[in-house]
Amino acid sequence: MFCLYSLGYPTLGLSRGNLIRALHDNLSARETKVRANAHAVNIESLEDGVRVHLEDGGVVDGSIVIAADGVHSPARELIQRLGHASSASGDLKPTSPMIPNYLSIFGQTRSDRADIALGNFAESHGPGIASQSARMSDAIYFTVLKRLEVPPTERKRFTTEDLEKMVEELPDITLFPGVKLKEIWRIREQTNAVLLYQEEGIAEKWHHGRIVLAGDAAHKMTSINGQGALTGVLSATTLVNLLQAALVKKPRPTTSDLEAVFAEYEASRKGVANLVVQIGITLTALITWTGENAEAIDREANAAEDPKQLVMTRLMPVFTISPVLDFIPFEGKQGTVPWKVKGKSPIRARL
Repeated sequence: MFCLYSLGYPTLGLSRGNLIRALHDNLSARETKVRANAHAVNIESLEDGVRVHLEDGGVVDGSIVIAADGVHSPARELIQRLGHASSASGDLKPTSPMIPNYLSIFGQTRSDRADIALGNFAESHGPGIASQSARMSDAIYFTVLKRLEVPPTERKRFTTEDLEKMVEELPDITLFPGVKLKEIWRIREQTNAVLLYQEEGIAEKWHHGRIVLAGDAAHKMTSINGQGALTGVLSATTLVNLLQAALVKKPRPTTSDLEAVFAEYEASRKGVANLVVQIGITLTALITWTGENAEAIDREANAAEDPKQLVMTRLMPVFTISPVLDFIPFEGKQGTVPWKVKGKSPIRARL
């Protein structure tokens, strides 16, 4: 609990699914503004807008597309293709910058375990294998991560049989001290257990015309450093701030105006996001003992480093420069570690 209030606010651990649900359930006019399960198959650029073609044959017209469409982003692929249209390979499918170096089991259980206290977080390290688990107020969440010798070149949707096979190969992986995967697997929620690749990487270009990327479509890391969703939120915050400022100056911006906004957004966030991605790459490789002397380095680091000092010296400097929504009045809080972001004094924005 040493760093929870260092910035003036408590921290909250929750799954992406629960975050999305909370945002959706508190969104006004969601019945008319949100269209679920609407898969976009093409984005058509118009002179003063965009037209999105849906898989079901529907069409949606708008001013811009903010593509938070995940690690396999069709919008990112389109941006790459448009950006290289003049090259000899412009008609070929672009290579994804997101490399699937790991295969992971994600699962949860709401069953009670008296030997796992609320708030407990555990991590196991090993040759090619690592795990992270946490008991939160609503469930026990766990992830087992296996390094792939050769990253696959094609996307794959794993079956229940694939998932069970991997569990059978790793039954004695430790999730919590004295608690193995096979014990938790028996009481897992079957509908929330999945097998997925975990990719790492950052998009070369984040925008084209009136289309701009956000979240995992722009920058992807493994779950190990726990910064994927937060990095996406902070990038989205920067983008919204810049769009808001641009619309105040010019309510009907041209494509050139929007391209300038998107370029500033990419320039502002790309370096920071890439830093977080690289930290994740290094950390994930280290705890799976990948590379020469990795095991020795990992064991030495865990024996020598004070977790509190590690958070304060490495993570806090990154957190203190986090962007906030700068156009929403909010009376902010200060902790023992000062914020470096200058908002509308003395207000800060709530995310």
